[in-house]
Amino acid sequence: MIGTQRSGSNLLRLMLNQVSEIYAPHPPHILHLFYPLLAGYGDLKEDRNFESLIADVCRYIELNPVPWENADLDRVKVAALCKRRTLLEIFIRINEMQCVANQKAIWCCKSLETVYYLDNFATEDFRPFIIYLVRDGRDVALSFKKIMIGEKHIYHLAAKWKKEQDLALNYLETLPAEAYIIVRYENLVADPASVMKEICAKLGVVYSDSVLNYYQTNESHKTAESGKMWENVEKPVMKDNTGKYKSEFSHFDLQLFERIAGDTMDMLGYKREISDMERVEMKPEHLEDFNKENERLKKLAMEAASQKDIQKRKPQKEFLELLKSKLRVSAI
Repeated sequence: MIGTQRSGSNLLRLMLNQVSEIYAPHPPHILHLFYPLLAGYGDLKEDRNFESLIADVCRYIELNPVPWENADLDRVKVAALCKRRTLLEIFIRINEMQCVANQKAIWCCKSLETVYYLDNFATEDFRPFIIYLVRDGRDVALSFKKIMIGEKHIYHLAAKWKKEQDLALNYLETLPAEAYIIVRYENLVADPASVMKEICAKLGVVYSDSVLNYYQTNESHKTAESGKMWENVEKPVMKDNTGKYKSEFSHFDLQLFERIAGDTMDMLGYKREISDMERVEMKPEHLEDFNKENERLKKLAMEAASQKDIQKRKPQKEFLELLKSKLRVSAI
């Protein structure tokens, strides 16, 4: 899956996980987190460096707030299966191992930030089927404002949404029609059965109405238990969970979002609310103010977060900080 977080990716993941042939675990965002750290590992042609990267990736998965079922993270086995000494190869082989361990035929990674690393797919001739999940960016921004992670100022949220949709759309232009599907969140919640039937048809797997019972599964319970931001996955599809920005955005937020991301909204068919006559003016000093406000809001979001959510994320956070210190890398 590619796109932007807060677009219903856990909802779609849990539905896909109900398909008998598909394994779709909660993602530890391996590519997004480890690509910026790679320089610290040195030459991966050296056994010690490559084995160290494998060990760290596996350990990070083991610390995932939503545990993987039947996890088979044998470091020696992963190394033996790798045909190339790259992070992407490790990522592929681990997912294949888990797919086999769970007696499934297809694995799905719903880490949407993978959209930033699609060039690596071409370099290593990795050609997965792509699900591009897209949601109205204004609702995405509103959702981010309410949770502990992510950007908080509307300028940063609009810029992130625009960049990630542009990357996704540009990548899809390089693929044949049979290699991807575009799934709109709005369609998914309005008619989940029809959307899932279309996905299953493109993947060549058998659809079952059991996908609609995702919220009753152990996987949904584990996910909801692991963070307030995922609490809705224990509920049936929320058909009215669209267009909330219309009542909750300030007029300035709406102006600024559409000023930043309006052209991408146009390409995706999301109707603007603000006319050109109302377009907000952008100056360099505005950006400085936006940056300061964004940091203030992110700090407030963390302060308001529940201790339970913080504790669930603490093991991975501490391990990542340890890695950055060990590798002397300041990224992330």
